[in-house]
Amino acid sequence: MPASFLWFSLCIALRPSAPAPEFPEMLLIGGGIFPMGDARGDADEKPVRSVFVPSFYLGKTEITLAQFGAFVHASGYRSEAERGDGSYVWTDLGWAKKAGVDWRCDEKGQIRPATEQAFPVVHVSWNDAAQYCNWLSAAQKRTPVYRFDQDTVWVDSTANGYRLPGEAEWEYAAGGGAGAARVHFAGSQQIAEVAWYAGNSKKSAHPVGLKKPNALGLYDCTGNVWEWCQREKDVCSIRGGSWSNNPAHCRISNRSRRFADMRDCNLGFRVACSETRSGKK
Repeated sequence: MPASFLWFSLCIALRPSAPAPEFPEMLLIGGGIFPMGDARGDADEKPVRSVFVPSFYLGKTEITLAQFGAFVHASGYRSEAERGDGSYVWTDLGWAKKAGVDWRCDEKGQIRPATEQAFPVVHVSWNDAAQYCNWLSAAQKRTPVYRFDQDTVWVDSTANGYRLPGEAEWEYAAGGGAGAARVHFAGSQQIAEVAWYAGNSKKSAHPVGLKKPNALGLYDCTGNVWEWCQREKDVCSIRGGSWSNNPAHCRISNRSRRFADMRDCNLGFRVACSETRSGKK
């Protein structure tokens, strides 16, 4: 065997392997019944009703820039902001749509440096989030939940893959699960303990997991960035409020809506999967 071939084989064997993609850490949320809504909230939070939520897994934190980047680099995916006309950013004059802004960018549309990979990914649409879920499912040998057919998205409720949480799941988990004391924010009655919001954020998101978690160990369900939930036709729910919102908009029961292709600098997501289909955490 030629010496050159042996040297080439040795180099291949000693070459460092590529780092594994950074997957989100999932926490088991035990099922139960809880009072969904708020009698003193907005009209779409009423009436308060008892809702049963089966056990499921939910991401400990919002999906980070590093985690979304692993998906993009592995799959070659181009986000809707990249394929379209950019995303909404925060300026001194308020909100403005800016071309060339995508998931790599911060609140003002500047590329985040390598030192900020623990920030939540923003400038991602619901469709982008669902595509990430499908990639994560395939990477862990699970059946993808979403099937894209031009402008239609089909949801397979029997699939064992990752997905976005339902509204009831999200509110139940943010509130601490079955039997938890009712609080306005995810883990406290004092928003500053658990959230980056308009009163303390300095007009910016922050790295995930810096504030106090709620009783289930979930971080940033209140504030930091809004979180996409499951889709209802063309309109999608978002929950939790963000760095740019006041406390009223960051309440656990507060609801808002966006179209599935919407993207801006205070909107991200975390992932879920059903307990009976999750495999190991």
